[in-house]
Amino acid sequence: MKTFLTALALLLSAQGFSADKAATQNDRPSQLDDLIRGEMSAVKAYNTALEKVKDKSEMKQLTTIRKDHMDAVAKLKSYASKDVREDTDTAGVWGVFATAYTGGAKLFGNNAAVKALKQGEEHGVNEYEEALKDDNINSELKNTIRTQLLPKQQGHIKTISTFM
Repeated sequence: MKTFLTALALLLSAQGFSADKAATQNDRPSQLDDLIRGEMSAVKAYNTALEKVKDKSEMKQLTTIRKDHMDAVAKLKSYASKDVREDTDTAGVWGVFATAYTGGAKLFGNNAAVKALKQGEEHGVNEYEEALKDDNINSELKNTIRTQLLPKQQGHIKTISTFM
């Protein structure tokens, strides 16, 4: 618990000092940038969770979900400009948070880690739904979100719910 709280405190204090070069003209990351970083954070969270999973069936399912998130990163980056692709080489602050959060949850047992993953997936659904309303997201990407990425994200929630 102490390690988790320390990591969280460092994360929150570092957030104030970080300068995100992926920012748009008004110093806010674009929706696409947020989606890419969110998917990268999901990959990190599943990497962390998979370190402690012992059940082979759960491991297989979580590995499949992690691969879906890796595929989503590649898909989303294919819609991004060169600048955004280069600026999203890391998951940034959210990646650190995802790792610390799922890592902290692991300390409290499998159920807490599963809840953390489910919350992350639910957040991802919300991000995709926001992107569908964003006028700055092109129609081709919206179609990819609507027909591929969002349904997979919703399926992840159903799969993770079976672990609870």
